Amino acid sequence: MIDFRILLEIKKDALESIKSDSGGDLIKGKAKKFTFLLLFTIVPFIASLISYLLDVKLSDLSSYITTGIAIFTGLFFSLLLSISTKIRIERENENIDKANFRAFKENMRQISNITQYIIVLGILIMLLVLLNFLLNLKCSQIELCLTSIAVFLLIRYFICILLILQRFHYVLRDEIDNIL
Repeated sequence: MIDFRILLEIKKDALESIKSDSGGDLIKGKAKKFTFLLLFTIVPFIASLISYLLDVKLSDLSSYITTGIAIFTGLFFSLLLSISTKIRIERENENIDKANFRAFKENMRQISNITQYIIVLGILIMLLVLLNFLLNLKCSQIELCLTSIAVFLLIRYFICILLILQRFHYVLRDEIDNIL
């Protein structure tokens, strides 16, 4: 049975990870909070509003959206599987540096949280495309609303991909610093 509360927990954990630095501490400061609000709420809202005003239809974009989401979501599933393996290998290292391992584990936790949220967003976007296809909407207003919701979620999806890239940058930077 699907426990939908877990999906809300995934979202909460992902947003907490997004709002945290690579050490796991919540980022404070008005500029950082505004940047989060801008990227995660205002930009997706503006993009969805523009798509609505320009009469962009989900049916016109569905093949591109489904292909892109399917490819990326599959990659993110494989990423989730590899995270636990990487942590297990690092934990079994006899010459482990506890502080570096703690930072590595925190970064992997954040990457995992954001990745799970990306997968949830991908599933929601695919469901919107499927719903639009099944309803074969004759009422363009409903299709425009579905398109706006899909665009909102797509912008969040792409922002989360950039955040994953940023987290991997932190991990690689720290690993390179440990080697040199």
